[in-house]
Order: sequence, then C-alpha cells, then structure tokens
Amino acid sequence: MEPDPDPLVMYLVVRKRTTRPFAELARAAAVATRRCAGRYLDDERWRDGFDDWWRHSFRKVCLRAEPREWEAVRGLDHERVGDVACLPPVRRSARDRVLARMQTLSEEAGDLPPLPELLAPGLTLVVATGLGMSAGKTLAQIGHAALMADLDPDLEISVAGAGAGDWARLGPAAVAVVRDGGLTEITPGSETVLVLRDVAGRGA
Repeated sequence: MEPDPDPLVMYLVVRKRTTRPFAELARAAAVATRRCAGRYLDDERWRDGFDDWWRHSFRKVCLRAEPREWEAVRGLDHERVGDVACLPPVRRSARDRVLARMQTLSEEAGDLPPLPELLAPGLTLVVATGLGMSAGKTLAQIGHAALMADLDPDLEISVAGAGAGDWARLGPAAVAVVRDGGLTEITPGSETVLVLRDVAGRGA
C-alpha cells in the first residue's frame, strides 16, 4: 500500500533548549498524549479526524520549538506537560503555520532509567534502547504506546529503558507492543516499546 501523501498526524512539540532530562521529557510525552486524546477525542471539532486517525493512521511526529514558536503553541488546541505539548490529529497540509516552520527533533535520545524489579503502579512503557532511535522518534514511539492501553486518566505512567537482553523476557508480560511502521529511521516491524501494567505484587 502506498503511503498517504497527506496523512493525519498527531504532533508532539518539545521546547528547544529545554534543561529537563530526557527521562522527564519521555514521561511528559506519554502523559501529554493521553491527556490530548482524553480531552479532544469526543470534541466535535476534532472527533472525525481523531476517529479516522485512530483507525487508519496513528502517525505521530515530534517537533522542536524555538521560544516564539513555543509561545505560539499556546494559541492552539493542545495539552502541555512540562516542556512537551501534544496536539490533536490534523492533516499535514492543514497544520498550523507555526508547526510547518518547526524542525523535527532529531538529536540523540538521552538516557532512560532501567526497569525496576517491581513495577510502579499503573502503566510502565519500556523503550527498546538498542535501536538507535533519535530523541524525536523515541518520544513519538512513547506516544504510540501511551494510547495502546487503558486510557484511564488516573493511571500513573512510568517510562523505562531496556536492552535486547531483557526484551525477550519482558515481552510475554506486555499488554501491548509498539511495532514501527518503518517510515523513518528503523526497520519496519521493529518492536520499539512494550506496555506493562502493574498487577499487585508482581515483579518485572
């Protein structure tokens, strides 16, 4: 199937020159994505696009915002957590001009904490750290994972990293797995994020 020339895209925006550690940005991306879906999924202005995106696209792009661009995002429908904002899906050709001016977040991803022996309450998103994904690609994949399980807004969200040695062990415990479509950076079908859910007293 040929790629859609004008896909529906959910945009994540990260403030340029942020001093927040990457692990904090990763969790912010997950929470902002979930809040955006929760807020706009049934909004009549966005409902049709959200429904079509959810069924046929699910594409996310992570951009970096200069200070003026970051302030301009305040005027758009979005959910913001710290230095990460998430906007409801829109056709790429119809995105706001401020988004069109931004560059993708292409620098190297930072460190993520290892998975603890006992899962934190709620959902834990475990990122495959050995794939060489950029920061923007990693945050977009985290955004995918954040929407693949229970959208209960009260669930706590944690993000961790895991190398290839732990991946096979963790896989059977996952309630969802993100497999990349192969549009950028990595091989199609690569497993990028596992979604684990706490069961009282269960270890990782």
